[in-house]
Amino acid sequence: MKKFKFKRKKDPFPKSSDVRVKNSYYTFSKEYPAAKIIQTKRVKRKKERVRSALHVALAAVAFLLIVCVSFFAVDLGLRFSNKPIDAGSEFSGLSKESAENLFKSGSLKALYMPYEKLSDGKSVSSFIKEVKKKDCTAVVIDFKTESGKLVYSSQTELARNGKCAIFDNETVKTALGIFEREGIDVVARFFCFEDETASETEPSFAVKYKDTDVLWRDDISEGKGKTWLNPYSNGAVSYLLDLIKEVSSMGVKGFILEAVSFPDSDLSTAGFPGEKSESGRANVLLKFIKKAKAAVPESCFLLLSKTASDILLSADETYSSELLKSEADGVCVDTKSRPESFVADRKSNYSSMLSMFSQIKSKQNSDDVFVPVIDIDEYRGKYIRTLSENGYSSYIIFDESGKY
Repeated sequence: MKKFKFKRKKDPFPKSSDVRVKNSYYTFSKEYPAAKIIQTKRVKRKKERVRSALHVALAAVAFLLIVCVSFFAVDLGLRFSNKPIDAGSEFSGLSKESAENLFKSGSLKALYMPYEKLSDGKSVSSFIKEVKKKDCTAVVIDFKTESGKLVYSSQTELARNGKCAIFDNETVKTALGIFEREGIDVVARFFCFEDETASETEPSFAVKYKDTDVLWRDDISEGKGKTWLNPYSNGAVSYLLDLIKEVSSMGVKGFILEAVSFPDSDLSTAGFPGEKSESGRANVLLKFIKKAKAAVPESCFLLLSKTASDILLSADETYSSELLKSEADGVCVDTKSRPESFVADRKSNYSSMLSMFSQIKSKQNSDDVFVPVIDIDEYRGKYIRTLSENGYSSYIIFDESGKY
């Protein structure tokens, strides 16, 4: 029988190979013939795992950075949500400042204009003709009404919640631009603590019935009555100051502050949370005026509006006589509401009225401004000349309907 010769198979690992040949190998041995290939794959996988881990780490860091930035952005937004608007964006192009206020450079000769006329450019232009006919150089407009409404769209949270805006900002900007082009200065009339809109929107800021949380109302015997903001409420004061800052940034030349007082009716049932003593009521109003003065630019004047009757008869609720020594630049006096003993008699060359003005000025600081408000029914050329001859170069002509 022919022997079968087994032919030795070609050595799979030639002698020139770098792989060391052994008779036996244990699992995962580095000496295993395919170990180098496996090891290469392991290194590659390890690098890929490291790279993946690095990508995950970078993604996590990026996510955290985004969260942090978003947090601070939201926080900043919340902090400034109740801050006044920047006129640079809403009322760009309007003059914000002048070298000095009107009373340092001359005088205030103004005509009162109802805010309704702001809605139409033609109405504004038509009214400017009336201003010039009366030889005036300024208009007085209610920027905050006695009900608490605003002629513009405020960015304060309370004003937005109370839907206080009468017009949008573009309407107001257009009207103010017309006045500026015509060389007519704008003065803002601003009602303060008489504000039923804000007090009903945010009851914590309001006057309450004594020892209750019920909103107090004035003149309730004559109807529903109005609610008021509480002068002792820090929130109410902050709200008013924010609005004053907003309005001052629109390019107005001055403010006439109305209703810087406690309600001028029976206060026997009224409670003012935060009040420690009734003797401090004049003081809290004086502090508010000081803060309001600090809130407006130096080029913007601040006048306190009072009636001649309140000043001369010393009405308890308004503290008018005490407030004449405030930080305001002066007083704007409604001459129609006056004691009966003072008569606007042109036959006597208005001597009675001049006497009244003199008595009011004697209660002021010596360098403060005095601006009489002359009702259109009493307006005469002779009256204006008499005022000028006696040193009263400033005045405001008033008609509620704006028909001159």
